[in-house]
Amino acid sequence: MNALNALYQAYMQQCGVVLLLVCGALLAVMIWYLHARRRLCMSEEHFRNLAEASFEGIILSRNGGVICDSNERASEMSGFSRQELLERSLYCLIAPEYHTLVHRAIADGFDGPYEIEGVRADGSRYLLEVRGKTFQSGGHTMRASTLRDVTARRAKEAQLRKLSAAVEHSPASIVITNRDGAIEYVNPAFSRLTGYSMQEALGQNPRILKAGDQPEEFYRELWAVLLRGEEWRGEFHNKRKDGSLFWEMASISPILNNKGEIISFVAVKENITERKELRDRLEQMAQFDMLTGLPNRRMFLDRLSQTVAIAQRTEQRFALLFVDLDGFKRINDSYGHEAGDRVLKTVAARLAACIRMSDTVGRMGGDEFTIILSTLAHYEDAGQVADKILDALSRPITLPDGQQDTVGSSIGISVFPEDAQDGDGLLATADDAMYKVKRNGKNSYCFYHSCKPVAVVQETI
Repeated sequence: MNALNALYQAYMQQCGVVLLLVCGALLAVMIWYLHARRRLCMSEEHFRNLAEASFEGIILSRNGGVICDSNERASEMSGFSRQELLERSLYCLIAPEYHTLVHRAIADGFDGPYEIEGVRADGSRYLLEVRGKTFQSGGHTMRASTLRDVTARRAKEAQLRKLSAAVEHSPASIVITNRDGAIEYVNPAFSRLTGYSMQEALGQNPRILKAGDQPEEFYRELWAVLLRGEEWRGEFHNKRKDGSLFWEMASISPILNNKGEIISFVAVKENITERKELRDRLEQMAQFDMLTGLPNRRMFLDRLSQTVAIAQRTEQRFALLFVDLDGFKRINDSYGHEAGDRVLKTVAARLAACIRMSDTVGRMGGDEFTIILSTLAHYEDAGQVADKILDALSRPITLPDGQQDTVGSSIGISVFPEDAQDGDGLLATADDAMYKVKRNGKNSYCFYHSCKPVAVVQETI
């Protein structure tokens, strides 16, 4: 009996050890499981946080398109809450005309980017860039898709394309340079105007266009304005590749980075050569006689006024000659207006040849011409010029039909300040002296204060 008792006690001790070992093993397994579950939960939370932090929408779908998970960004983009997205078909978020494309991408396992139109909860559409990855999980075919709203980017790109097309097709010449002035871009209008292709212009400085007749100060002021970050406007006289000259009206602006630093310059330039030529012609018409090229009445009177002002300051004398042609009406009536025009142009050229560079000859109208002889030293100086004129105008003139004829001239002379002290007075006295010559037989000259032959007047001034 005692022996049985001892065996039983020994058996129970062994069972206790085994149970203890089993319990310890179970406890260890439970602890490992709890740690593994915790790590799994932490991993899931980590990846969930990563998904929620993404700027792109993320959608997980199974079995060809049933949504089983999504992030917050997907809800923001689609307008559906996360709960509304779950168990909804992926195709509900896609415009119908793109369903076939998306279905093919999923079926083929295509993982490259492609663009579709998405449909929001309110029915509005937007552009999406989609990428996806197909994989197997738990016996299901899964598809993880990222969605990026590219509506604003595509709108900006479309705007840039429009601007680019506008620049490329602009009739204005457009040049972009870096901060140092090296050309980075020219549009086709630049090439058409200057003769330089884009390849020839790139890397060059716009100074290749300089005609060379604008002072360096002009360019220093230009750069001073631009480097202050301000727009500059002005005119350039430039030279084409073939050496011909042209005028441009330019607007140059600095381009700044987000730090306010100048990184480049853009110039928009318009060819104003024809406009300048027209303006010059209009100025020519306003100041010069179109037939003879001499100063017209308006310009001559302005020159006379300036000469009077200078003579008053310097206390110098000058003479005014009033020349009227004799026999001009006969030529006009006999040979016609074309012959009359030939006579007027010939007379103008001969009068200009009789005076100094500092003097002025003008056409007052009809067959009347006036001459300013500046800084007159002696009365006879004016008479000598009058003699030259009488001689020059008496020579035969070849008319358009080949015939030759002659005209004479009557010349009246007034002297500042003796005969008058202003322009109007000088013109009136010279005109009066000229008519005295007409009355005394024409083809001669006289001074206002005396209609005797000039040889009688010997006064030196």
